[in-house]
Amino acid sequence: MDENEERLGARAGHHATGSLGLRLETTRRNATHSEQTQKLKVLFMGRDEFSCLVLQELHKARDVWDELVIATNQDQRVGRRGGQLSVSPLKLMGEALGDIRLEFIPPTKVEFKKWKLPTPFESYACAADTANSTNPPPQSHVLVTASFGRILTRKHLAHFQPTRRLNVHPSLLPQYRGPAPIQHALLNGESETGVCVIEMLPSAKKASGSPLPPKAGIDAGDIWASKSLPQPGDARFNQMRDVLGREGGKLLVQVLRDMTKIAPVPQKVDESSEIRPAPMIELGDAHFDPKSFTAEEVYRRWRAIGHQRPITTFVEVASSDGSATKRAVQLHDLQVRLDMLDDALPLSPGSVICARPSNEPTKSLFIRCEDGGVISVRDIKPEGKPILDARSFWNGVQGKHKEVRFVGV
Repeated sequence: MDENEERLGARAGHHATGSLGLRLETTRRNATHSEQTQKLKVLFMGRDEFSCLVLQELHKARDVWDELVIATNQDQRVGRRGGQLSVSPLKLMGEALGDIRLEFIPPTKVEFKKWKLPTPFESYACAADTANSTNPPPQSHVLVTASFGRILTRKHLAHFQPTRRLNVHPSLLPQYRGPAPIQHALLNGESETGVCVIEMLPSAKKASGSPLPPKAGIDAGDIWASKSLPQPGDARFNQMRDVLGREGGKLLVQVLRDMTKIAPVPQKVDESSEIRPAPMIELGDAHFDPKSFTAEEVYRRWRAIGHQRPITTFVEVASSDGSATKRAVQLHDLQVRLDMLDDALPLSPGSVICARPSNEPTKSLFIRCEDGGVISVRDIKPEGKPILDARSFWNGVQGKHKEVRFVGV
């Protein structure tokens, strides 16, 4: 855990706003003692480090469950010619814990739609009218997803009671519905974020050209519990993921312990509400044009998506004979620099110098942005080459060239 992460964790307890804040479910106040204390059989579906952190908290809560089954991705060959083996972090954690059964989902979405849930969950199903189901799922069977990456079909969900289908989502819903909530909260410079445990709804289809209604679709289910957390202005994705994963796991355990005494509440949405979506991060989201981005916007992008999509721009070098060449580069280790706004760096966006401030041990590139602000870059990766420190990169591109600047696509 680094310094920023420790600071986030320390502040989390002071900025939580009503981690359960939920109404009692009056229809369950007469639940029997055995119903309230019966341990659960949990099917946990996930794949990445966020889901691992949620699972860690659940695994420690031995008073909650007596059977815990993981469903995650198979090992897959990826990259050029299958040169790399992609292994689910959740699989590795399950193997390390040792007392959890591992099940693997098919590699393609088409096959996954036909996939049968593992026992004992496959043996039960809800009919359209749950009261008339011939073999309805017991209340002690619970489905939990956390950063799973697949959409569960109605047939999959039918193996659990509607109130026993839970998702741990790292945002303060209804804001940031979608697969990349942590990234988009960072991209938008939010000072507050959070995590929710929600009820999963079947996916909803929308008419062509029409948005889904605000209470339908993925991440639109009722909220069992939520917790708000501060998001520092210098936080990066990995730090927020780890804090939100741990807090989400604790919140999940709290819900599982109390779910016979509480009920979920609808997400607060009205037609006039502006719901910020959190769509998947695309390659183009990492493109940086100094003429179009402020220094703060570039810095946010690096903190939000630099771990998965390196910030990419082009360096243009002009020779004394008037010719110019342009090559793609990736930027690493960025900062907003308020100490480099003077005349040492030309004012036009894309202008760059290589310098070492007196209080720093190494040189950095300093790039002027659209708003006149400046970012520093310590490491650069030219296309097809290894990462270079700023000084080595600068010596390689400046040489006899008349001018070096950064430009968009």
